Amino acid sequence: MNEQAEVTVEKLVHGGSGLARLESGQAVFVNNVLPGERVLVSLKRKRKGFLEADVVEILDPSEHRITPPCDGEKQCTGATWPHIAYPAQLVYKQDILQDTLTRIGGITARRPLPILPSPRTDHYRLRTQFNVRIVDGKQRIGFFRQGSYSLIEVDDAFLIDPIINRTLKAVRANAERLPQLSEIHINATPSGEVHLLLFSEQAALPAMNTFFEQMRKAVPSIIGITGFAQKRKAFALGKNQLALELGRLKFLVTEGNFYQVNWEQNRNMVATVLDFCGLTGKETVLDLYCGIGNFSLPLAGKAKNAIGIESGYAAIEDAKANAKLNKITNAEFIADDLQKGLKTLMERKMRADVVVLDPPRAGATLKTLERVLAFVPQKIVYVSCNPSTLARDLKFFHLFGFRLDRLQPVDMFPYTYHIECVAEMVREG
Repeated sequence: MNEQAEVTVEKLVHGGSGLARLESGQAVFVNNVLPGERVLVSLKRKRKGFLEADVVEILDPSEHRITPPCDGEKQCTGATWPHIAYPAQLVYKQDILQDTLTRIGGITARRPLPILPSPRTDHYRLRTQFNVRIVDGKQRIGFFRQGSYSLIEVDDAFLIDPIINRTLKAVRANAERLPQLSEIHINATPSGEVHLLLFSEQAALPAMNTFFEQMRKAVPSIIGITGFAQKRKAFALGKNQLALELGRLKFLVTEGNFYQVNWEQNRNMVATVLDFCGLTGKETVLDLYCGIGNFSLPLAGKAKNAIGIESGYAAIEDAKANAKLNKITNAEFIADDLQKGLKTLMERKMRADVVVLDPPRAGATLKTLERVLAFVPQKIVYVSCNPSTLARDLKFFHLFGFRLDRLQPVDMFPYTYHIECVAEMVREG
């Protein structure tokens, strides 16, 4: 279909699209628009129950529409909301979160809290994955356009930490020394340390010592490079652990292990989790999907003991090492599938006063939710990066006597539609 229509945008929904309606009442979803705008759209795709459309012209722009603070695709790629003023982004995210919880979960927070703005709104990303493709016989590095494999060679990207942008320039300058790659991951810290992960579909990779030396000359803060051939480690040069700080705590993160891309805002999120848990020093706390101990170790400092479970063995090794590094003796970490790890604790007849969950975008599985209830917690603190799965999972807890008390949106990803939040579920009766 290739028809055009004039529509008025009603609201933004999870995923960042604007919802509008044709005169017939048919729902239309369109990107790059704001609530209240009158726009001319081209109807492109028919889905079950709705249409998708592209903007042709903004007929009546919103007062919150701005000229993007980045220049073209090379700088703006990844910033899905570069056209929205930052204060308005915060309002829209809060509205989307509350609307999603009501629509999917049928629940509202007793004490909804105003969204926490990010300390930095640009150049905040400390971890970035770049795609590599052969274009005109040469390896090109960048991001894929949304919904395609068309490569954009990003340059001085708006959301990426400057040290990563400088490292990317150095990689390109030494590209002739690279074997054929599929991806390059560049990870950094607020203090400026940088580590590279190189991925190839080839059966083997050379050690690349000369490339490492040249990269170190160009960017002295690069601490190491690790190469993977067909998902197997082929070589490791230099150091493979980045150092982070969270208050008085120190974290070492081994190559490829997850840590929040917006570390300054992560401090605020951790503080929110601690506040919501309301610990007195007598509690046992479970931290599910614990990773390197981002929540577990701060929780251990406030609780009788903290137990973290994570399926990633390498992340658990980091968590254990970080507990030792910080002389924390009341934290236990289990490397296992979450359901199996919880079953192990159930067999020990363990009870937990508070359960903290920080699942991936898909949310927790039904079996995990059921097993959480078996620990008879008085409080569940749920950290989410997906309002839809959050609403689904909170609805489950609601059915078993938990009520949503405080809800704290946290803007972890400015100039994008992504929404992070912390929800406090309290047992009633």
